[in-house]
Amino acid sequence: MKAFFATARLCVRNSGEFGLMNTLGEYLLKLIALATQWMVWRAILPEGASVDGMTRGNMLLYVTVSSALAPLLDVRTPASSWLHDGTMLGLFQRPRGVYGQLAAHTVGGWLVPLGLYGAPLLLVAALLGRLPAPASGWFVPSLLLCVSQGFAVDYLFACLQISIRNVDWAMHVLRGALTALLTGGLIPFAALPWGIGRWLELSPLGTLAGAPLALLAGVGQPARLLTAQLFWNLTLWPMALWAFRACRERMVSYGG
Repeated sequence: MKAFFATARLCVRNSGEFGLMNTLGEYLLKLIALATQWMVWRAILPEGASVDGMTRGNMLLYVTVSSALAPLLDVRTPASSWLHDGTMLGLFQRPRGVYGQLAAHTVGGWLVPLGLYGAPLLLVAALLGRLPAPASGWFVPSLLLCVSQGFAVDYLFACLQISIRNVDWAMHVLRGALTALLTGGLIPFAALPWGIGRWLELSPLGTLAGAPLALLAGVGQPARLLTAQLFWNLTLWPMALWAFRACRERMVSYGG
């Protein structure tokens, strides 16, 4: 664990390598996107109205927490970018496991966005009275299962990238589209028509952001969602470990 936290600290120091203005600009864009979502949902949901049990207050809570905790709800390790620039090959030359190194870099990369954007956003929203309390205490264990499952999903995407010979940009666009549509991080499943959300919330992507956020907003059934998350964790992790062992011999990286 000492090596894990040492690696995480190095990532924190390197997180501002593009400069303070770039970091602040990125967070400003996220605030603008969140403000746009607030305006849309306030216009769609009048006071007192609800969508599948989700009131305006719950909807605003949902999108605010989704923006604040985005790194945890959509886990992105450096694996995909490191396959392109050759850094991934260097991990095999270090006296630590590849998965542990990727996890350490990922956790270290969370600290700055959560500390400079996520936590202040939630604090300000709470002080302004715009952030109601979580509707269910099951949100926390669901979030932990979401993070665990997110790592497995990310490793599977990395294996897919290896299999299709590092088509980085196409994979980036594909994953972004799937994440926006199928995880529930952008559009709550409760707002989808024809009961589609009831099916998507049990899918391997829908049990990522959608499950903890639904429990947070009080529109999800804890037993149903937590069981689905446990199932996908137990299913996807063996798949990810097997797929990585099968793909690493075919790994091709620029720079190495």
